[in-house]
Amino acid sequence: MTPPAAPRCTSVRFIGYALPTAPSTMVDIGDPNGSGSLAGTYRADADAHADVSGRVAVMANAVRTARAQLPADEEGVLNVFVAPEFAWHSPQGPYLFTPDAADPADDALAQLAAAVPADEYPNWVFVFGSMITSQVADTKEIFDRNSTKVRNKIVRDLGEAYLQAYGNIAFQTLAMLDDFIQWCHAYPIVEIRNRALIVSGTALDSPVAKLGTHTATTEKYFDSAEDFLLWDVTERQDVVTEQMTTYPHIDLSAGDMKHSATDQYAILRRTDGDGDHTDIAVEICLDHSDNRMRRNIDHNPWPEAGDGIDLHLIPSCGMNLDLPSIAARAGGYAFNVDGQYTVGDATTGAGVVSRSECVYANHTAASDGRYQAHSQLAKIIAPAVGGDWRAPSSSNAVLSPLPADLVTVVPVPELPEHGALYAGGPGELHIYGLTNPLPLPKESR
Repeated sequence: MTPPAAPRCTSVRFIGYALPTAPSTMVDIGDPNGSGSLAGTYRADADAHADVSGRVAVMANAVRTARAQLPADEEGVLNVFVAPEFAWHSPQGPYLFTPDAADPADDALAQLAAAVPADEYPNWVFVFGSMITSQVADTKEIFDRNSTKVRNKIVRDLGEAYLQAYGNIAFQTLAMLDDFIQWCHAYPIVEIRNRALIVSGTALDSPVAKLGTHTATTEKYFDSAEDFLLWDVTERQDVVTEQMTTYPHIDLSAGDMKHSATDQYAILRRTDGDGDHTDIAVEICLDHSDNRMRRNIDHNPWPEAGDGIDLHLIPSCGMNLDLPSIAARAGGYAFNVDGQYTVGDATTGAGVVSRSECVYANHTAASDGRYQAHSQLAKIIAPAVGGDWRAPSSSNAVLSPLPADLVTVVPVPELPEHGALYAGGPGELHIYGLTNPLPLPKESR
């Protein structure tokens, strides 16, 4: 069926899927919510297609639950659905596939697009979390390699020594572990792609290119020390560990606007039927800490005066909104959905969290309080000035207070797939602007 013309949207609603995406049976090495790492194991189906299908069912279930809450016969509202980083992975961490095999991200996007068809969701944009993949010609060789075995032994020995230590020796052991992991990142065994999976009811373009796509990806470049397991606690030897990995370099010297649907860049454009547009940036987790969007605000070749990022979206697993990194323009929004920890001091609240004035909601899994998630929404009054937030001539964005009752928390019905694929259960929905959507910043163009 041919989708209808893009509806004109004058307001926006944000829907965060607060789904814990941390690995199962976690063992903390330092503070994984800070500069630490972790061991554990991945819940996933060994068959990649079946695993992807199960995660599609989880996402579709959350979307249906969200849509059932919305006012009937609503017009003019753009619904933005965001799930956390690492929502998609295999028992080995990344989905491993050979050069002659299909990319699992293509399978996921095709299934997701079928699950949320454009004619049923014309005014929705979905960021279904991120997927980790790696193209490897001979997986057995990389796990049998001497370098892999030595790295894994060194890391596990240091990690287990840290667990036995206390006081200054624990601190020094953790420092040695971190130094070694950073060296390993500089000399990787496998290159991992960590991509956000994006589906839109309205075809997406870029400010600088006609894409005409309903599915797209954006990519992460900053590999933290906790993106992958240090070791698998079930003694699997074919798991891609942190000390094996790196992410691809992304050349941002000419900005971060997409030129194709599947390139590494982050800025997309949704155009309404009346020709107006909304520019959307998807910045994954630690790239936000590295000020990826902020550092490039002076490099992006916006085609028209007054253009800028309207919706700055941050799917993460171990990140929160940070004021110096917020890069949306005046009247725009920054929205973070995280699958690892909680923020603030209440279940729902409003105020300054990590320097950012925002409204937020937290989720803690009933089955195991270690599995947590959160979402945050900030509205920008005045945009950031200057790519280097430390420079005397620069200034951070000015954010508007938002009321705590802007967010509505909705439980997600549990499916069998939740327990099989996610250690923290079904999560919950955080809907910002359920009955009172927020204005899109079109009037200031």
